[in-house]
Amino acid sequence: MVNGRKKRLAIAVPVLLLVLVTLLQANIRFYSIVQQVCNSYRVPVVMNKMKLTPTGDSMTFDLFLESRRNNFEEVMMVGYIGVGQAIARTDIKVSIINITVSIPKADNMLIMTTAEFQLVERLRVGKIRSSAFMRQLQWN
Repeated sequence: MVNGRKKRLAIAVPVLLLVLVTLLQANIRFYSIVQQVCNSYRVPVVMNKMKLTPTGDSMTFDLFLESRRNNFEEVMMVGYIGVGQAIARTDIKVSIINITVSIPKADNMLIMTTAEFQLVERLRVGKIRSSAFMRQLQWN
């Protein structure tokens, strides 16, 4: 009886570790794509300012960016474009995207927005213009 439990535990632990490592690698790939897209538009972002959180059968993605002067809308758009590209390339099911932009010149004022995946996908494939996208964001 005890040997059976030990064998099951000996099998379950490596399987659990393999699943966790696979999930972490998927997150790192997702984060890397967001970082590459943002850096290509000269919007610096670091991986510790990103977070994927499970919510039911999908995920919520949080991203914190820092604006240069008063171009917070451009920085925010680049963040959403990066997240859209990461979702398309990794097939990670993200349903809600939250982006927070800090404006250091305005006493570190924070601007928080939320968008659903469908809206970001429409922006990514060009079915919606950036001005219409900005109007449809949830401003928190």
